[in-house]
Amino acid sequence: MMGANLTAELHGQVWSVGIDRPEKRNALNGPLFEALANTLRLAQGDVRVHCVLLHGTSECFCSGHDTAEFGSLWPQAADGAVVRCIEAFAEQPKPLVAAVNGAAVGFGATMLLHADWVVAGEGAMFRFSFADLGIVPEAGATALLARRVGDLCARDWLMSGRPITAAEALQQGFVSRVVPDADVRATADEYCALLSAKPPTALQSMRRLLLEGATLPASEAIQRELAHLNAFIPAVTWRSIPHA
Repeated sequence: MMGANLTAELHGQVWSVGIDRPEKRNALNGPLFEALANTLRLAQGDVRVHCVLLHGTSECFCSGHDTAEFGSLWPQAADGAVVRCIEAFAEQPKPLVAAVNGAAVGFGATMLLHADWVVAGEGAMFRFSFADLGIVPEAGATALLARRVGDLCARDWLMSGRPITAAEALQQGFVSRVVPDADVRATADEYCALLSAKPPTALQSMRRLLLEGATLPASEAIQRELAHLNAFIPAVTWRSIPHA
């Protein structure tokens, strides 16, 4: 347990993190940004954790910043709670799975750009509402969203701030899978179990290569892959690997 509005529990090799502030639609205030940053850092340094699962409540994933606290949170210092939370997402080496029910708005949507797999309920709704607030996106969204959904789609979603259904999010590649609302958590748990059963160092290196490779020429990506393979393959006990 991290605090009244954020839970963190280790289930096997899965670090399950829950945002639980339903009276504010799971909006993030200063203490919640701080707690979320801290729990992601705990997962980063704990060898027992092979995978991180992030979820909200059954009614809402996260409605982003608590706008009532803009005045006290901004401008952010280099070590501010929001900055530390964004950096914790960006620097998380463990695979990150997100389970989305209900609304994912603002930071609740941009944090999903750091997930490796996102399952959404049929009733989920996504919205990048920054332009309506007279501000710009955060968490690297101006770079990461276009990589995921394409340039024109990213421009539409960020500039219009319109609601995006789960069906559209799936069609554009923003989420990995859409299931009935009641099945979201079980589906996420199943995928976390799949990932956590694999060699953790391989997945962490693969995650880093994918992130860095998005902006690299293929020739440089090949050299980075070869360096990892040269380190990994001699250490593998091949007899322990089942053959197809």
